[in-house]
Amino acid sequence: MLCIVTVAHAQTRRKPTSKLYVSDVQGDVQIDNGTEIDDLTKKAVFNAEGTTLETKANSNASVVLSNGTGIYIDANTRMQIKSFEQAAFRPTRTDVEEEPSVSSTDLYLDHGCIGVSTSRLVAGSTMVYETSLASASIRGRQAVVVADDNLTVMSMIQGEATVQAGPLDRPHLVKNHQQIIIRPGPPGQANIVEIEDIPDGQLEEQMKWLEYRVFTADSSRKVVYFEVQARRGGGAADGSDGASGSAGGGGGAGSSSGGDGISLFDGADNSAAPNNQIVAVPVVSANPPVDTNVSPANLTSH
Repeated sequence: MLCIVTVAHAQTRRKPTSKLYVSDVQGDVQIDNGTEIDDLTKKAVFNAEGTTLETKANSNASVVLSNGTGIYIDANTRMQIKSFEQAAFRPTRTDVEEEPSVSSTDLYLDHGCIGVSTSRLVAGSTMVYETSLASASIRGRQAVVVADDNLTVMSMIQGEATVQAGPLDRPHLVKNHQQIIIRPGPPGQANIVEIEDIPDGQLEEQMKWLEYRVFTADSSRKVVYFEVQARRGGGAADGSDGASGSAGGGGGAGSSSGGDGISLFDGADNSAAPNNQIVAVPVVSANPPVDTNVSPANLTSH
């Protein structure tokens, strides 16, 4: 009996499987889960960890991680979610702008550009974004990362990050409204690092380009929120890795919980209430502004 109680308690406390919700897709975008490659479709839900997303020319996508992070993926971009672990959602959470549970994210940007907008991270959460030249520990809430083989630019639109440009470099603090520019150093030496305020004035178009990416990421995370709902029909469980109680990932404050929910979790139901499941409930999002066509190569004049 003791063994049964112990197992049941462990299942109740089981961490939910991290998920990825697709809020928008434009053009040709593919997702690779390690076993198969599929076309990305709007409102689809995938396991997040180990997933690679790739956009082609004239294409983009917006996704929301189940910790409330919105990511805008620009054209000609390839990124991989190397790891994404999430603790059980707090059942008493009421502020949808706050992260639903402690999480740990490690994302690698192979090439291209992403805009990131996070919810308020809770104590203990970590968010690491990597490129071939650098690794950044981001403490929220809005950032743009551009990467190729010979350049990495990380712009903090809102919040701070600690960035290390390779194993030979020391950590650098990038503050609010600053950007760090990293280029390969000479063989055997540290990469070349510059930190500057995000240009404005005569480079106003550049700032609009950055703001569009984070605004779109922020809008995308508000088109969905995550919660626990009663399973329709009360039949056998077909998916729930989470804990019972309300839990939010994106925005959606003040939105009705009506409408069709999308199940976030696969496998056996391990919640305290077997007839409950964690679902993603889409809500209406605001229209993003008109894109400003500025090349990522023009992010810095250096």
